[in-house]
Amino acid sequence: MELRALHYFVTVAEELHFGRAAQRLSIVQSAVSQQITRLERELGVRLLERTSRRVRLTPAGERVLATARETLAAAARVRVVAGEPAAVLRIGTASCATWRLDRALDRLRVSERAAEPQLIDLPVTARLAGRPRR
Repeated sequence: MELRALHYFVTVAEELHFGRAAQRLSIVQSAVSQQITRLERELGVRLLERTSRRVRLTPAGERVLATARETLAAAARVRVVAGEPAAVLRIGTASCATWRLDRALDRLRVSERAAEPQLIDLPVTARLAGRPRR
């Protein structure tokens, strides 16, 4: 089983759409579909129900999703221990951060190259004066 296939599966499960998942992964939709089909064949279970109108997780897909996320996070931790440090991403926000920001931060934590985000609360003037670091 390849980590890439698990990463593709998690992305499709989050998007519930092969096209959007492919766009997020910056690859063609057929490659995503092939990897998911290969993963399903390897596991011997159907992970996703596909129709022309929607994609839905099967009960097995729901069970596999949590473990796939854990596996990807563990692989990222192995990379860190092996010497590839996790990226630190500092995001300046207002105190009213939305659920979308929380979702994005969760994705960063379990992505193929995990990052440990740090939220920093700054006054508006300081945020406006800030410049991206290179």
